[in-house]
Amino acid sequence: MTETLEPGVRLGADAGTWRRIDGGWELRFERRLRHAPERVWKALTTGEGLACWLAEADIEPVPGGRMELNFRQPDHDFMPDIPEKRRQSNEVLTVQPFTRFEHTFGSNPDSVVSWRLEPDGNGTHLTLVHRVPESWEGARSNVLSGWHHHMEGLDDAVLGVRHPWSWDRWFALRDAYAARLESAA
Repeated sequence: MTETLEPGVRLGADAGTWRRIDGGWELRFERRLRHAPERVWKALTTGEGLACWLAEADIEPVPGGRMELNFRQPDHDFMPDIPEKRRQSNEVLTVQPFTRFEHTFGSNPDSVVSWRLEPDGNGTHLTLVHRVPESWEGARSNVLSGWHHHMEGLDDAVLGVRHPWSWDRWFALRDAYAARLESAA
């Protein structure tokens, strides 16, 4: 089912899903990317790759390694360009090259992101699973819209093409996810 909630915003088959789990929620996105898992892996686990679609990153891609993120979206009242709002200190938890990568997110050890990569013809089936803690209940639409918008540029980021951030796009996605969350309650 495709739902139009605002001009230009459609949540369809590529929309993130969520389900209640013990201690919070599990958010899930699936994408088919046109690149081999080895190339997608670089976009997920290297500073160069992450800077193209997510954030500037200083990363040690080994279990227990650090993953420092500095989000560089344009300055906005919602997220002013100050370190307290833009920087995250995370930890790498699992590294299984070309198949699975897990790390904490949001500087919160209870927030865990798992990336699963599977070969799919000449591309990759990518699954993101984000365990969101109970304390983030009011921010679920923010997190869903953030991952959705960031992942829109992941296919091109594999080629080194930076994905531009649009606050208008993010707010429209956030409103669409908020409506879905409300209707599911």
